[in-house]
Amino acid sequence: METSMPDSVAIVFNGFLALSMKEKIKLINVLNEFFDHPDRREQMRKSNEAAVAEIVAAGIGSGCGCCRR
Repeated sequence: METSMPDSVAIVFNGFLALSMKEKIKLINVLNEFFDHPDRREQMRKSNEAAVAEIVAAGIGSGCGCCRR
């Protein structure tokens, strides 16, 4: 299957495909909230950045879930 997605989108989509179905649903719900509530986007971005910083600081995970680096 040929894709017309930019490389960065294809890499993130690869990470999405690696998620469990429950995780995919959670992500879709968060994305829907992001697009449905433009007034909350900045707070969502800040909350996500803080959560990712905690994950990185704790050494949780083994690299990028999208590109496996």
